[in-house]
Amino acid sequence: APRMVFNPANAGSVAAAAARPGVAYVIGRTLYLAMTNRSNAATIIETRGPGFAMPPESFFVPYRDPPHSLSREPEAEELADVVDLFYEKLEIVGMGENDPGVVFAGMGEPLLRMDQIRETIEQVHESRHGVPFRVSTNGLFPPSAAVALADAGISKATVALATADPTQYAELMRPESGVHATVC
Repeated sequence: APRMVFNPANAGSVAAAAARPGVAYVIGRTLYLAMTNRSNAATIIETRGPGFAMPPESFFVPYRDPPHSLSREPEAEELADVVDLFYEKLEIVGMGENDPGVVFAGMGEPLLRMDQIRETIEQVHESRHGVPFRVSTNGLFPPSAAVALADAGISKATVALATADPTQYAELMRPESGVHATVC
């Protein structure tokens, strides 16, 4: 396993290092919350190929199959605590233009845990009203999911589109339901 590299000057590194392994990771200055390994298609990491690896300074650790201690997916309270620690350590200047925000992502599809996303945002916004939240998704959900995300407080969504070709998309993503047109 790669050695984790701790950077005490990076608020994301501090929060990810303090969290239970698998719950949070950092890329640059941005805090990512790993919601699940479960997915309704090939995971984003799987589609990047066998040579892809997260950098050791990210603190990325995938959840494991039960009964392993890393098998428990995080609940909203645990996620909100990690976000709170992140913002305790983060230096924001001016009107917050350097605020990297928080991203719901991970090995699997975060929208499979929509209730925890909504509850986490609610808990964080009780004390930290302006925290910007994003989600990284494969987009294989009905349009009502976009409305639910906006209602929950998600300000941006990133949809991973592995390819523009519908046939290649089906081969790469192996969706349980939905097709290329669902995402496009």
